[in-house]
Amino acid sequence: MAGFPKKERQRIIDEYLAASGNNMFVPHEFVDWLGGQPEHEAYDWFYSLNDAEAARQHRIQLARQMASGLRIVVQDTTTNDQVVSLSVREYPTFISPVSLRKSGGGYERFDPESSDAQQELRRQAATAMASWLSRYRGCAENIGLDMGPLEDIAQTLRGVEEEVA
Repeated sequence: MAGFPKKERQRIIDEYLAASGNNMFVPHEFVDWLGGQPEHEAYDWFYSLNDAEAARQHRIQLARQMASGLRIVVQDTTTNDQVVSLSVREYPTFISPVSLRKSGGGYERFDPESSDAQQELRRQAATAMASWLSRYRGCAENIGLDMGPLEDIAQTLRGVEEEVA
């Protein structure tokens, strides 16, 4: 919910749970409850679109999900004297450049030979890894895992991206 910072979302959900007497957040129950609360601050977030536009937005999200997770495999072959080296890399089939998202965005076919595409993918990888660390660090450290190597990878991805820029 881009319209509400994390602390606000937490407060809204906590207040809903207290008001409803529930101890578990069930999304469809929240949406149903919110439908009867037109004065609630989150009401417009969920109910500002008419049903036709909301259905269209849902279909657009389904189309995004259709493209998400598709992969391409690239094989690189190098020959030194009589030694042949083969490396296989997997990339997303499509990427959604962050810089284009505010203007409607879209998905571009990923070209592994393009330095701009590689830079965009590294930037997104660093962001996703930082997000993962933020969410799961506690449970990993709780069982004694060292998050340092993952932090180093995220920083390297950021550093490489910054050096290229």
